[in-house]
Amino acid sequence: MRKSAALLSGVLLAALLPLPAQAAPPPVWTHNASDRLFPYATRPANAPTSIDLYAARNETEAAQIAVRPTSSASDVSVAVSNLTGPGGATLSDITVRREYLHPNVVQAPDAEREGTGTAYYDALVENAPRTLAANVTQPYHYSVRVPAGATPGLYTGTATVQSSAGNTVVPVRVTVASATLPPTNQSTFKLNNWTTSAGWDYTGTIQAIPLQYGVQMYDANWWRVIEAMARNHAKHRNNVAFVDFQALLIPNTTIDAAGNYTFGWETFDRFIKIYQDAGALQWIHTPHLLMTSDPNAGLPNRLEMLKRAADGSTHMVPVNSGSAEATAYLNKLFPALKQHLDAKGLTDIFYMSANDETTRTEDTNAANWMYGIYRQSFPNPKLNEAELAVLNPTASVTANTPILDLYENNVGVFQSRRLAGNELWIYNCIGPRGPYLNRFLMSHLAKTRLTPLAAWKANAVGYLHWGWNYWFGTLNQKFDTFDGAQNGDNFIVRPNAAAYDLYDSIRSEAQLDGVEDYELFTQLAATKPVLARALANSLLINNYTVDKSGAAADVVHRQVLDALAAGGPDQVYPYADDFAAGSQSWQTNAGDWSVSGGALTQTNTGGWNYVAGLEGRAYGDVSASVDLQIRGVNSNGGNTNWAGLVVRNLNPTDFESGYLVAQRNNGEVFVFKAGATLGKAQVPGYVAGQFNRLRVVARGNKITVYAGTGKDPVLTVTDSSFTAGGVGLASGGVNVAFDNVRLNPGVNPAEGSAPTVSSSYDSDGWRAIAAVDGRRTSDGSSMGWTSAAVGATATETFKLDLGAARSVGRVDLYPRADGSNVGIGFPVDYDVQVSADGSSWTTVASRTNQPRPSGVQSVDFAAQSVRYVQVIGRRLAQDPFGTYRMQLAEVEVAGGNLAAGRSVSSSTSSEFFNEGWLRSNLTDGARQSRLWNSMGWTSDSVAANTPQWVRVDLGGPSRVGKVDLYARSDGASTGGGFPVDYVVETSADGVNWTTAAAANDVPDPGAGVVTHTFPTTTARYVQVRGTELRPDGEGGYRMQLAELEVR
Repeated sequence: MRKSAALLSGVLLAALLPLPAQAAPPPVWTHNASDRLFPYATRPANAPTSIDLYAARNETEAAQIAVRPTSSASDVSVAVSNLTGPGGATLSDITVRREYLHPNVVQAPDAEREGTGTAYYDALVENAPRTLAANVTQPYHYSVRVPAGATPGLYTGTATVQSSAGNTVVPVRVTVASATLPPTNQSTFKLNNWTTSAGWDYTGTIQAIPLQYGVQMYDANWWRVIEAMARNHAKHRNNVAFVDFQALLIPNTTIDAAGNYTFGWETFDRFIKIYQDAGALQWIHTPHLLMTSDPNAGLPNRLEMLKRAADGSTHMVPVNSGSAEATAYLNKLFPALKQHLDAKGLTDIFYMSANDETTRTEDTNAANWMYGIYRQSFPNPKLNEAELAVLNPTASVTANTPILDLYENNVGVFQSRRLAGNELWIYNCIGPRGPYLNRFLMSHLAKTRLTPLAAWKANAVGYLHWGWNYWFGTLNQKFDTFDGAQNGDNFIVRPNAAAYDLYDSIRSEAQLDGVEDYELFTQLAATKPVLARALANSLLINNYTVDKSGAAADVVHRQVLDALAAGGPDQVYPYADDFAAGSQSWQTNAGDWSVSGGALTQTNTGGWNYVAGLEGRAYGDVSASVDLQIRGVNSNGGNTNWAGLVVRNLNPTDFESGYLVAQRNNGEVFVFKAGATLGKAQVPGYVAGQFNRLRVVARGNKITVYAGTGKDPVLTVTDSSFTAGGVGLASGGVNVAFDNVRLNPGVNPAEGSAPTVSSSYDSDGWRAIAAVDGRRTSDGSSMGWTSAAVGATATETFKLDLGAARSVGRVDLYPRADGSNVGIGFPVDYDVQVSADGSSWTTVASRTNQPRPSGVQSVDFAAQSVRYVQVIGRRLAQDPFGTYRMQLAEVEVAGGNLAAGRSVSSSTSSEFFNEGWLRSNLTDGARQSRLWNSMGWTSDSVAANTPQWVRVDLGGPSRVGKVDLYARSDGASTGGGFPVDYVVETSADGVNWTTAAAANDVPDPGAGVVTHTFPTTTARYVQVRGTELRPDGEGGYRMQLAELEVR
């Protein structure tokens, strides 16, 4: 008993003794997977500590977990749980890998870089417990692969950073969308990262795997590596197998002493089957069979030919291209290849290549010699080469693969070839550098991700990079892929020799994200091509002006998923710019651009490809207009030089994709597409040196141009090559000023419609088309429409064909507005009628004894689907000369979203032009928030219990019964600023208000629309008044909306 008491006393005493201090777990935060982390990166203020991912089905999404110990931490690793979702469904394909810090990264010459020093993270290696040094940030790459059959919805779980000092739990949320990506071998995109295995250059290609893994070509372990490569390709959507069919013939082919060939296909078949079984094979691309000429070494273009060696074996020997020997050989090889591919069902997926990066005519001629023989066996071949130059003659390929800067500088060349039937791919390697998209280790990681999206924007079907695993430096020497000097050009994966497997990299995962983006954008464009183009334009202006933020790419990825789930029609982006506030919405490719005298000017006459492109918006059917003044011309070309608009271009700063509609200083206007002029005409009344208005209406496949003083369009062309894209202001060899840009994507479908009138006086600025040109005022260049002189009781008609059936609920009639003549000629009695077919008419308004108006006269009615609208003057008024006429300055039609493009007022507003917070952005059509582009409207930061309101003027009395509110949708801030309590109010006069809807204790709405419906009422103004706001994180409260729509 005494012994027990003593033991108990010892325990109690021990409990009372001071314990040694125990270190806290190392600090942890999370980071997106498309922006690099650096070893010297410190934990940002308010850094996130959870993972929030959004994924389609059959998509892989990832994030980074950063660990930065303040003192050395041991046994650090990351453990994960399965993610649990709807109905108990789980996501279990979760991988965590540690990012390896490569100490000897070198900068590719002139390449744009991010970060400092020579140490960069890239390889993804085992997540084994290890000791982390103090004050060094160690990232871990957390990824989730969502199976194709996953139930859409929210899945939650954890990742736990474990260490000897304790654990830190990182909550994980993955929202699975309903969209589904196709399997790798059924993809839309063609991804070809050249792989080293057999053949190709017959040096590094055949030595890389044996040196790195300690194997011999074609031994059992060599095949294990090939199997790992195929699995990796399937996982990363690399669906083009780079297979040197001729090199794979060597082990099984015999050539007798007489030169007779017995081609053996066993090794080739085994190689192909591995890729098929892995789900990685959709296309086969064989390396180029020709060796480029080298005049400095005295070497002509040569063919890689299989010949009999002295010991009777088969080996490769270069022979002169075009020689009798080479021709005889190809006439044996190609028929045998065709016969075997046919037997295996591979003919239609096989790409042949003659040259690589041809720059000399001799090599092009050799290629065409080879392709001529090939076509004898393959009448419908797939022929593809990487291209460094535009040559004449060109190789007779069926797929063009220009390096990225070659494409950027020759858009018209390659788009014209695409439109003629060739495939278009894009390509990069050690070049281009500078600000161009590429995948160098020192470059922004987002550039790797955005490269497939650049291909999507160009209507390209594929992407090529030469170096997937070129692990080779010096002949017969193993290259250190982890600590050796490297820039990221030669490889994007590394050997895991112990497992005969591969290590991925943060760049290979970023490339996967980009390929997945391509597939999602393709799906979105099938139903919402304008929105898809607009979102892509928010990330890429061209191939070197890009948003280098990976976080921004993540935001757009989520917005694409949300848009796919939302259904509904495509979006429209009404826009107007008088440049009074600068030119923040425009990005330029070259030239000397500035805002001067209230206009956007480009003063450099030395180039013919200067374009200012509109950011983050896109257009299909659109009426686009601009006032332009050519102030000077280059002596080369003189007055044939030009300025104008580009509509539907693939990149906003392209002028050779889409349609360039331009005015020459000699009075000619022309339409240009991809290197070809589609039409030209002389503009009546063009005055050199003055502001002249140029307007283009693109509807379907018809491009109609209005300019000058004529009563008809000056030019109409028909073409269907480009259906949606951006808008740019273009300058070719001129000093030019642009002003009053207006883009109307069918918000007012009357603009640009074809008017039919009972009679017309066509002079002094009067003509029927001037009443639908988007100009509500009257001046000498555009007065509107006037009938001919008639009697007081005559009937006059102004009829519009809107081009297609549209929802219409209001017609606005603008009287003439020239000084003391305001309102003269407006009909005293008139009817407004609508029709679906142009034959059966419904009168929606009859107005009599109308006084002379001083402003717009609006006719509102229950919305109807109509194609035709007409105004019939039953009793006319007199013009200033006492003559009876019917006169209208402008006719507008409203329907659908009545708030689109309308003016906005508010209690307060933080007008951040650069960031995209503007009153006008509340009704600009951009439901998706994009920083630096269009965020929507935000109030000022105000004290608690300070109501805020925002109001839209619909432009006239309208019948409304629905208001849609869109919260901001920019990543982690999605839903922020949406009011907690608010009312929706309507008013006829902007003074007296009626509550139409109210909401209280509204939760964070996320990215979805918040809809309020109410009994139809007639109103001109709609406002949202927030009575309780959310904290803005800055000590105040704000009310924020991305978009407001009224129907």
